[in-house]
Amino acid sequence: MVSKAGWRIRPRAALALVVAGAGLAGAVFFTGQGGVAVAAEHRPVFDDSFDGRRGEPLDPARWLLDGDERNGRLDGDGNLVVDRLISTRQAFAEPYGHAEARIKVRRSTGPWRAFGAVDKFGRVLRGDVEVLDKDADPTSGRRFHTYAIDWSPEAVIWSVDGTPSLKLTPDEPGLPIALVLNLATDGRRPGRMEVDFVKVTAGAKPMPVPTTPSATPTSATPTSATPTSAAPTTPPPAKPAAWKTFTDYQVGDRVTFEGATYEVKAAHTALPGWEPSALPNLFKKL
Repeated sequence: MVSKAGWRIRPRAALALVVAGAGLAGAVFFTGQGGVAVAAEHRPVFDDSFDGRRGEPLDPARWLLDGDERNGRLDGDGNLVVDRLISTRQAFAEPYGHAEARIKVRRSTGPWRAFGAVDKFGRVLRGDVEVLDKDADPTSGRRFHTYAIDWSPEAVIWSVDGTPSLKLTPDEPGLPIALVLNLATDGRRPGRMEVDFVKVTAGAKPMPVPTTPSATPTSATPTSATPTSAAPTTPPPAKPAAWKTFTDYQVGDRVTFEGATYEVKAAHTALPGWEPSALPNLFKKL
């Protein structure tokens, strides 16, 4: 991966995890292709909250562990304690998805060092990398942080505690990806990682389309029989703000983009590549 900031993430340095990933990849299976229908909307495709008795091992139907059972066990309080690399047994082939994990681990720069994504062969995703927020790194390992990976055919975005921090524009868009919980941190490997949960939703479209039309309020039109002095005064509508990435939009919101005004048709969170002019299913040009 080559960064626009001038630094390079090499496969060996990037995820030392993939040393194990090469061995784990053979057991990966896929969602969203083959005999599995791809849904038109986002839907849950993976969920593990690590509930169970203290000392129970990882669920082998969900996870691949680079080690034996003692390297990944439940603590009895809803957390996983792991000291080796683990990967989801599934690889997700849906075009759009959101993965989230709550993790406690000491980590150097790069959120992918804790919550990574690899292709179906266990290889690090390759492409151009842009640092979006350098202040999201590093973490001390003294408390939990929420990591998220949002992927689309155009980009993979990492966020930490709700702040987008890293963007990858992949060389090979649309590859199925598997998720990795990794302890590699620039050669200074922490002793362990605690994980509260890992959840994934995915689908064939960026966001669900509302199933019922939104009610459009109508205003009474004054007539000659209605004195204008009795009509309530209302402030003029606010000027639409410029469209921005990583912003939550609701149905009826208005934004400006490249000199035009658009109205939001479906609630969503804007991601890079989701410009109003490119997504008529989300925006109506006024």
